[in-house]
Amino acid sequence: MSLFPSFDAFNQEWIDKHTRDNGVTGIVKFLAVSVFLLSIGLPRQLVAFMGGYAFGFAEGVIYSTFAATLSCATVMAVSRYFARPMIIHHFETRVRKLDRFLFRSPFLKSVIIRLLPVGNNLLTNIFAGVSKIPPRSFILGSTVGYIPQMAVFALMGKGVLVNSELKIIISVLLFGMSSLLSAYLFKVYRRQHNGDQTLRSLTKNSKCNNEPDKLSR
Repeated sequence: MSLFPSFDAFNQEWIDKHTRDNGVTGIVKFLAVSVFLLSIGLPRQLVAFMGGYAFGFAEGVIYSTFAATLSCATVMAVSRYFARPMIIHHFETRVRKLDRFLFRSPFLKSVIIRLLPVGNNLLTNIFAGVSKIPPRSFILGSTVGYIPQMAVFALMGKGVLVNSELKIIISVLLFGMSSLLSAYLFKVYRRQHNGDQTLRSLTKNSKCNNEPDKLSR
């Protein structure tokens, strides 16, 4: 089985073979594989679930959140320094909207974006990379925003490991609470900004095509 498995192969069997009860080597393999897969589109919730299954709740949250943060920083750097012309060519309008949304309070608004249970994590990182957002504020805000959902799915993974229906039920309830919190923050933002559709548009999946609005250079 390859060190860097496909999405489908990153499962409990892979974790049992390469990560669990494998000490520091297992941790390094988990982080390396998670960062790689997250950077090509794997949902971060799955990484948190596997982290909880492999290491338990606390370590699962820490390692999965760290992997998501490293992936965020990596994708931002690649898009900013190596792929900017191509990304702007296809996604100019979305990048401009993200710039406008995060112009004020980039840290807090990065947290809000990550709390939302919708949207595309990879595309958000790509757009952020070619925008004018300060990388430090966006990455730190993303880290904080990742934690609630990572905790929920790590707890769920831990529940599967120990066959605990209670932990799974609690994780589902926590996910519901996290979703309600993000929905509340979303409504507060829209009310304060007179129904601005920027945040809603940023959470929609984007198609890879030329967009009519041009980002000012």
